[in-house]
Amino acid sequence: MDKNEDHVKMRILQATKKLAATKGFEATSVREICKEANANISLVSYYYGGKEPLFEAMLKEFIPIPLFAEHIRREEVDPIQGMKRLIEEMYHFCKCDPEISDIIHQEFTLHSQRIDIIQKYTLPVWQLLRHYLEHGLQQGTFYFRSLNHTSLQVMGSILFSSNDVKSLTVVTLLDIQRSVETDQLEELTQYILRGLGCTNEQIAIS
Repeated sequence: MDKNEDHVKMRILQATKKLAATKGFEATSVREICKEANANISLVSYYYGGKEPLFEAMLKEFIPIPLFAEHIRREEVDPIQGMKRLIEEMYHFCKCDPEISDIIHQEFTLHSQRIDIIQKYTLPVWQLLRHYLEHGLQQGTFYFRSLNHTSLQVMGSILFSSNDVKSLTVVTLLDIQRSVETDQLEELTQYILRGLGCTNEQIAIS
C-alpha cells in the first residue's frame, strides 16, 4: 500500500470518528463519512468491507488500550506503581481523544450490537485494573470491600476527571478554580490511591 492510500484510509477513519462522536455511528451514513473525508464512496467497501467493519477499524486505530495495558503488565511493577501508570495512561488517552470516549458512551447507552467489539479494545485496561487491585489487597497495600464496585469507582473517577466538558460543568456550577492539567493528574492519582488506603509515604515512594 502506497502513502497516498494510507493517507486516504486515515482520512476515512478520522471522518468516521468525528461524525460518530457528533451524530452517533448508527445515524452516520457512508456517504457522509466519505464526503467529510473527501474520498470516493466505494473506498469504504474496498478498504474495509462496509460500514460495520469500518467501526472496528476505527477503534483499532484510535484506541491504544491493548498496547499500553500489555506494556504496563510486562513492567512487573508493584500495585501502587501499576495503578499510577494505569491512571496516567488512561487520563491522557481520554484527555487527548474525547471523541472516542463519546462514541463508546453512546454505544453503551444505546445497548448497540457493537458493544462486543468495543469490549475487545477496552477490556484489557479493566483486567489490568482488577489485577493491581487484587494484588494490592492481597499484599495489604490496598483496602476495599468489593472489587467490582472499587473498579467502577476508580475508572469512573478517571473518565470524569479527563472529560473537559463534564468536569468544566461541575467547576462552573460550584464556582471553583480549575487546576492546571499537571495538577489535575497528580490530584486524581493521590485521590484514588488514598481512597484505596495508601499513605502519603507509600504514594511518594512508589
